[in-house]
Amino acid sequence: MKSKGKLEIQKNQYSRLATLIDCIYALVLVIIVTQLPLPSEEQWAGGTLIEFITSQGNDLFPVIIALVLLTTYWIQNNSLFGNLVRTDNIHTSLSLLQIFFVFSYLYAVSLATEENFEGQSGVMALQSITAALIGLAGSMSWFYAQQNRRLLSNELSQPEIREMQISLLGEPITALITLPCAFLGGIAWELSWFSYPLVVRLLQRLIKAKT
Repeated sequence: MKSKGKLEIQKNQYSRLATLIDCIYALVLVIIVTQLPLPSEEQWAGGTLIEFITSQGNDLFPVIIALVLLTTYWIQNNSLFGNLVRTDNIHTSLSLLQIFFVFSYLYAVSLATEENFEGQSGVMALQSITAALIGLAGSMSWFYAQQNRRLLSNELSQPEIREMQISLLGEPITALITLPCAFLGGIAWELSWFSYPLVVRLLQRLIKAKT
């Protein structure tokens, strides 16, 4: 049994950690938005916005994927933390590891928008790897938290715990699918991200089979 004082410390630590993660995700998303290329005045006035989007595809796509992916991870993180009542040093370390991978992914996306690096296989592979690591770190922190219900709310049932564990795999699995496609070219890599709905659908079937 944990002492009352230690439980209070863990609850305070949990609150601070959740606030820190929210702030970091918000900051990273703002930085990602600033990576979007801007059309010139002539392109706006001349009605050539479609041409602009087509010509800037190499810059636009990584940023759009990053916005969607990081927003999904943020929502997912809020959902997970909503089912916790406290944290401890190991869970905090795993959560901070996930944040390290978020910054690594931000670096990879920034590289992808640089003229000297855009379209390079290595840069696309780096985006896939870091995107997958964000999800895997989140999955590890949830796996640790739910072991013996050490950090969980009593309101969460065992099937719900298992469902959340499986649902966390959608994003990292998709990112790993895109990894080999990075070496097949930009178009193949970009198209491979659209496997995400299929991956989610398969995981939903797995969840139903487990319940």
